[in-house]
Amino acid sequence: MFLYCSPGPIKTLLFTQDANEKERIWTLPRRSADILVRSNPHSGDQARIGSCRAVGRCCGQECPRSVPGASDGGSVKRHPMKNRLTWKNCAGPAHPYSLCLLLLSGGVLSEARAQTEIPSEPRGSLTGERALEELRRSLTNEDYNIHYGALRFQTEARAGAAYTDNVFLSGVNRRHDFILNPAVNLAALLPVGRLNELKFSVGLSYNWFAENHSLNSDAPLVSPDSELVFNLFVGDFRIKLHEKFSYQQTLVFNEQTADQSHIYNFTDVGRFDRLDNFIGATVDWDLNKVILSVGYDHENFISTTDEFKYLNRVSEWFTSSANYLLGDKTKAGLEGQVGLHNFDRETIMNDSWRARVGPFAEVRLPKGMILRAGGGYDMARFDSTSAPGNAYDNWYAYGKISQELRWLTHSLAAGRETLLGDNANNLRTTYVRYSVTSDVLKDIDLEGHASANISKEFGGDFEEDFVYYLAGFHVGYRFHKYWSAGVAYELFLKDSETVDRSLHRNLVNLDVTFRF
Repeated sequence: MFLYCSPGPIKTLLFTQDANEKERIWTLPRRSADILVRSNPHSGDQARIGSCRAVGRCCGQECPRSVPGASDGGSVKRHPMKNRLTWKNCAGPAHPYSLCLLLLSGGVLSEARAQTEIPSEPRGSLTGERALEELRRSLTNEDYNIHYGALRFQTEARAGAAYTDNVFLSGVNRRHDFILNPAVNLAALLPVGRLNELKFSVGLSYNWFAENHSLNSDAPLVSPDSELVFNLFVGDFRIKLHEKFSYQQTLVFNEQTADQSHIYNFTDVGRFDRLDNFIGATVDWDLNKVILSVGYDHENFISTTDEFKYLNRVSEWFTSSANYLLGDKTKAGLEGQVGLHNFDRETIMNDSWRARVGPFAEVRLPKGMILRAGGGYDMARFDSTSAPGNAYDNWYAYGKISQELRWLTHSLAAGRETLLGDNANNLRTTYVRYSVTSDVLKDIDLEGHASANISKEFGGDFEEDFVYYLAGFHVGYRFHKYWSAGVAYELFLKDSETVDRSLHRNLVNLDVTFRF
């Protein structure tokens, strides 16, 4: 409460915590004090200071029935239900000091009450009730319209048609084709007890090529988004068990998970049958100011196309990070990754182990922006059978800023990384990538992406320097509660220093989707 007294007629603002009742300003006839009252800021009231022009009158309102210190013993009391001042018995002048004392005592009581209020809650634990509710909310935000007991299902069917002007990704022998690609997706969610949940999703599709029948699928294709996840909360630990699996046969669509942007650096390729399976776990240990995370994945990559069997491998992936919370909006720490790779055939690719480690920081900025950046030491070592020039000691770096607004979400990322190659042991890329999604128009979803990548593949008998660009958009329109239609376009442009490996490809896709 704010209280101010000065000589002159008494002018005071009566305040109320009842949102439905207007505040009133009373002018009381007295010679000694002005009383300026501002409500307690902790109560949420926004009191206004006013004045009355007619001394001895009540601002056009009926005179209050009580004045502090009135000659007839009138008094001021607080209404027990609405927490507001009420009046009775108004006759005679008010004593200034009694009114000041009354308002001052009210301010002291308000401040005392404010000091005993419960302080703002600290950051919610990753393993507490808040984290559990956030996880449930994120999972149940999806529409699971079919229920069988506690088990929930979501189904989706899509009919797609596409056209490409370079179906074999060739720099000299370009061939076009029309493709039909129907698909079905199934997602299921099963709560296990009060704390844990099991989630399953699988996407199956088929590709039929009108011109090049040798590319037609001979088995259902499995989307890389297919996954089995089990979330566990045990004490201060949050555990996520998962298995991700996919099966693809061509490079026309080159479907990937949302967090990947890898392309296969191949040209003049028809069939490339491949199975990729990850199984592992991540564990977060919440120690309030410090969060420790570790992860492990076992990967099996198998190609059944003879030309690419040299890529068959078993990999062990280890990740770890230590986060120190510098506040509600900032965290920093160390992160690292180790990969062990064993190839069935060491004709082109060689067994190796790779590691990277470095600091990172993440800051939540105003206007819904999040900035994350990191970098550090990057290295690889190969077994004795590999040729010289494979191992490296280098650096990696990345930065990403994303923003979520009411009508769009977009992100800009840049970095440098060295990954497993496709024709040689290593693929080093420096990239800039931008993506945006928006639903600013009713029933219309807009998506767009663009990237520029400077790459070098090296290590072994093959070496290539090239630059490639990816750009595309998707427009979706929901014309019914369960039905939507979309059109998409993507341009892939590669400029290589190697003869006959420069190419470009246009891909247009139309689809109609039923989701229930």
